[in-house]
Amino acid sequence: MLRPVSCVPVVLPFLLAPSLFGGSNKVPARLAQARYVALAYDLGDSMLSEAEALAKPARVLPEDRDALTSVRNLIEKWGRYVITIRPAQAELLIAVRSGRRASAEASVRIGGRRQGGGATGSGVTMGSLYGVEVSSGDDMLSVYEGAGGPLLWREQRPGGLSGSSPTLFEDFKADVERVAKHP
Repeated sequence: MLRPVSCVPVVLPFLLAPSLFGGSNKVPARLAQARYVALAYDLGDSMLSEAEALAKPARVLPEDRDALTSVRNLIEKWGRYVITIRPAQAELLIAVRSGRRASAEASVRIGGRRQGGGATGSGVTMGSLYGVEVSSGDDMLSVYEGAGGPLLWREQRPGGLSGSSPTLFEDFKADVERVAKHP
């Protein structure tokens, strides 16, 4: 016997405006209590620390690199946090992601030797790798409790990580200062 299937509409939380989740923008006191932070690139499906990015430079877009450098300089100038290169030692992980609608990556490898090519194989390998990413056009600054911890703070907006004083960082700084004064 066939049973009818009911469809329940699902609204993805990340599509809703943050203000719909409880009225006021509640900033966790943890942001003001922390001392050590690590910086990372938000790749969409994973995070890549500053140190890891040195070994894998092709995974980081120039816009993301510029944004992280700017955030690093502003954190150092602010003096509230100490930046560590080891995310496991950090109390907070601050991640940047520059806005992009879509990006594509492709590579082709021709040549080289196959393992065990011997008399039966030509010794030539051929292969290709393709990747496509679709994302928000808004810049994003996210703060997590430690490496792999829960999200504590996030904002995004067009052009929010560009310029000499990125507005996303300024908003983050203002929220931390406000919660430090009134915990």
